[in-house]
Amino acid sequence: MRTEHQTPPGPAAASSASAAGVALESLLLTVGTTLGETLGDVLGALPGAPHRPSDLTRALGVNRSVASRLLGALGKGDPRELLHLVPGPEPLRNVVLGARRRGASAAQADAALAAIDEFDQLIRKQAGTRPALDALISANLPGARERFELASKYSVFKGMSQLKGVQAEHWLGVAVVAPCADDPERHDLTWLNGALAMQRLRPGAAVRFGYRHRGGESTAKASPPPMSVTPLDAFCMNPPARLESHITGDTIQYTLPADLLGPNEVVDMFVVDHHPGAMRRLALDVPRHRNSLFVEPAVPVASMLFDVILHDDAFPGCEPELLVYDTGYDGIANVNDAARDLDRVDMAESVRFMGHDMGALEADEIPTYHDMLMHLAERYGWQPERFRTWRLRMRYPVYGWQVCLSFEPAAGGEPAVG
Repeated sequence: MRTEHQTPPGPAAASSASAAGVALESLLLTVGTTLGETLGDVLGALPGAPHRPSDLTRALGVNRSVASRLLGALGKGDPRELLHLVPGPEPLRNVVLGARRRGASAAQADAALAAIDEFDQLIRKQAGTRPALDALISANLPGARERFELASKYSVFKGMSQLKGVQAEHWLGVAVVAPCADDPERHDLTWLNGALAMQRLRPGAAVRFGYRHRGGESTAKASPPPMSVTPLDAFCMNPPARLESHITGDTIQYTLPADLLGPNEVVDMFVVDHHPGAMRRLALDVPRHRNSLFVEPAVPVASMLFDVILHDDAFPGCEPELLVYDTGYDGIANVNDAARDLDRVDMAESVRFMGHDMGALEADEIPTYHDMLMHLAERYGWQPERFRTWRLRMRYPVYGWQVCLSFEPAAGGEPAVG
């Protein structure tokens, strides 16, 4: 466990960082503008302009990927985006040398090579590596940021899938908050989680989906309860996963059998947890009293759908904020713990309000989603028209990160987790 936490930077440090950021931004604009202009002059001197990637490939002897990236970058109006998309210095030098042989003047080629040298120095001195420069650029450039984050998350997904030996196409996380029939001061919390098109990549790779604390149950109990309190096998689009349960101390662990799933087999799994009276209706009188509902996919997944569905009486007037935590050092985060703010990761995704009727909810990636919700509404006595929903879609969520939707209490009010 972490024994001490960093102190957030003071005003002087923040001012210094701001000045450095302004200087870097100016340098990016200068280098990007010069590079775009000089490369544009070189290509403009070639016969047959405007050019297509195949034209440059044949004329300059460069591969099609380099030609396509170069032309795409030169078509951008923002010099920073050009720096983000353009090929590296060495491929650019090859382009210029090829263009010199095909009609560009010595002056045009020299100017372009000088600009490429400045680009090279920008990478080496300001960032160290090209991926690091892309990260710097993406911080303040929405289009570049989204592409950078997606490519980075995809790399993590592929790596963790291979290391864990399992992956799934989609992860579903749904939290439904409704009034508690037995206690007017509390709310019920129902979770629907699931993995779709789950595939084991390596034989025998251990796959654990969750665990339950046994509480006061007898250690002699021979048959642990099923993982899902409500069977949902009928809503699976692929064969439903067969799970094994194992008692370890005071917990029950649920895993995929070792003999299940070869490289060409996929299964689905949906799990329902229902917790009566799990959440307080009113907030505690403490400095930070946000409520948080979070998902953490049990396996690496290509996409995640996270819906928070609240009854009219549950936290009225509250709007959710997306908070993502790196849990690798201190584990699951409490959003009310200021010491964990340094573990937050700023992501480009945003939360969308889906309207005021659970019965209208659908998901393209999960055709049976609406039917599942209506099945649960009937099972737990929910009136669909009295629920409002917020939705987060995330491609390649980072395995091991905690994705939260957090609610700030409205004036006078609520909410809080109990």
